[in-house]
Amino acid sequence: MAPSSDVGLLITGFVGIVIVVLLITTPLKVHPFLALVIGALGIGLVAGEAPAAVVKSVTTGAGGTLGQTGLILVFGTILGTVLAESGAIRRLATVLTRGRSLRTIPWMVSLLALIVALPLFFEVALAVLLPLLFSIAREVETSLLDSEGRDARGRRTSPYLLVGVPALGTVASVHALVPPHPGPTAAATALHADVGTVIAYGLPIAVITMVVSGQFLAGPIARRMFPVPPPRLVEQFALKADDRIPPGIVLSVVPVVLPLILVVGQSVVTVTGRHGSWADALGFVGQPVVALLIAVLVAVVGLAWARGVRGQQLKGQVDDSIAAIAPILLIIGGGGALSGVMVDSGIGRAIAHLTHGLGISPLILAWVIAALIRLSVGSATVAIITASGIVAPIVADSPGLHPALVVLALGCGSIIFPHINNAASWQVKESFGMTLKDMFQSFTVIETTVSVLGLGCVLAASALL
Repeated sequence: MAPSSDVGLLITGFVGIVIVVLLITTPLKVHPFLALVIGALGIGLVAGEAPAAVVKSVTTGAGGTLGQTGLILVFGTILGTVLAESGAIRRLATVLTRGRSLRTIPWMVSLLALIVALPLFFEVALAVLLPLLFSIAREVETSLLDSEGRDARGRRTSPYLLVGVPALGTVASVHALVPPHPGPTAAATALHADVGTVIAYGLPIAVITMVVSGQFLAGPIARRMFPVPPPRLVEQFALKADDRIPPGIVLSVVPVVLPLILVVGQSVVTVTGRHGSWADALGFVGQPVVALLIAVLVAVVGLAWARGVRGQQLKGQVDDSIAAIAPILLIIGGGGALSGVMVDSGIGRAIAHLTHGLGISPLILAWVIAALIRLSVGSATVAIITASGIVAPIVADSPGLHPALVVLALGCGSIIFPHINNAASWQVKESFGMTLKDMFQSFTVIETTVSVLGLGCVLAASALL
C-alpha cells in the first residue's frame, strides 16, 4: 500500500487535473493553455513546493517541452504549407489515382494520406486532403458508379466515404503514432525516448492500424451511410487547372520522406555505436529539428522558388501557417508546465509507487490515463502531453520498460472515441455533410479502432522485445 504522503500527492494531482478539465469543458471555456498553467501552479503549491520552486517547475517544464517540440511543429507546418501551395500534393493525388479501379483507389488514397499526414497534424492534414478527396470522389462517382450510385455488383456506395474512410484512418494512425506530430514528439521529449526509435516502432504499427481502420472499414461504412457534402464546398474544393508547370513526382515525395530517413539513420548510428566523421555528420543531420529544417529548405528551393514563388508571397504563406499553429504551441507549453510540476512535486513518483503495488502494466496504464484525459478534454494533443508528465516517473522507475513503447501507448490512448468535445469530429461531420449519428458510426469508430488495435500492437511488440 502506498504511504500516506503518496496518497495525499495522488489526491492533489487528481483534483488538480479534474479542475483543469472543468476549466476547459464547463461554460467557463478557459483556453487550455491558461487552464494548464493555472492547474500547474495550483497543484505545485498544494503539493508543498515552495512558491519560487513552483514557478521554476512551470517555466522549466514549458520551456523544455517547447524547446524541441515547438521547433519541430513549426518546421513541419511550414513544410506542409509549401507542399500544398506548390501543387506537390495535387501531383501525388493525380499520379496515385490515375487509371485505378474501385478496389484499388482506397489503397491509393491511404498512401496519399500517409504522405500528406507525415509533416502535418490532424486538422491541417484533413484540410489539405479535402480538395483531393472530393475531386477523387467525384471521379469515382462519374466513372466507376452507375447513375444510381451503385458499383459493378449492384451495391449502393458513397464515393465520399469510400475515399474518406481510408484517409481518416491513415491520418488518425499517423497522428497518434509517428513523429514529427506534436503529440508523440512531445511525449518522446518528456519520456527521454529516442525519436528515431519511436518512428521505427510507430510507423509499422501505424501501417497496421491504417489498413484495418481504413481499408477494412471503408466498404462497410461507405455502403451503410450516404452523406452529401455541401455542394458549394465540393465546388470550392474541386481541383482547378494550374497554369504553372506542376512539380515532378520525385521532387514532391523527397521533402516528405527525407526527414524520416535522416532521423532513422541517426538512430541506427546511435544504436550500433558507429564512430567517425560520417557518423558524426549523420548524427547531426538526423536530429529531428535539423532533419525537418533540411526538408523545408529542399521544399522551398525545389518546389517554391522553382515554381516562381518569391519573397513576400512565400513569407506570407509561412506567416499564415505559423499563425495557424500558435494555439497548439501554447497548449504544448502549458502541458509541459503541468508535466514539470507533476514530476518536481513528487506526484508522478507517487503514481509509480501505487501502480507498482497494484501490478498494472505501465503500457496499459499510460493508455488508460491518456484515454481518460482525451474523453474529458477532447484534444489528443492535450491528452498525450498531460499523460506523459504523469507517467514519466513510472518510466524512470522501470528499467526494463522501453520508453518508445510508452510513447506509442500514450498516442493510442489519446485518440480514443472522439465525440462532441473534439474539434476534428466537427470538422469531419460538417465537411462530409454527416449527421451526428453518421459521425459517431464512422469517424468515432475509425479512431477507436486505431486506438484499441494500436494498443494491442504495442503490447505485442513489448512481449517480443
